[in-house]
Amino acid sequence: MNIQFLDSLILDDDNEYIVVSKVHYNQQNHYCLVDKNNANNLKFCYEDGDELVEANNKELNTILLPLFLEEGKKALESLSVEG
Repeated sequence: MNIQFLDSLILDDDNEYIVVSKVHYNQQNHYCLVDKNNANNLKFCYEDGDELVEANNKELNTILLPLFLEEGKKALESLSVEG
């Protein structure tokens, strides 16, 4: 899969999500997604073949959260330098 920062995805719930962070952890790509129309609807997902699967492992999500924040910050900083 080639999903990048700020890509737009429609998931099985028919909501459109924006990729706000992507990290590679434990040999797997993980994504933090925010619903385009409801910022309170946040999902952590990981790649499983050609599918995105919602991550429901609280321990893993606790590890990923600071990684998502750091990567999101870097991505936003690079946008401000480019723009």
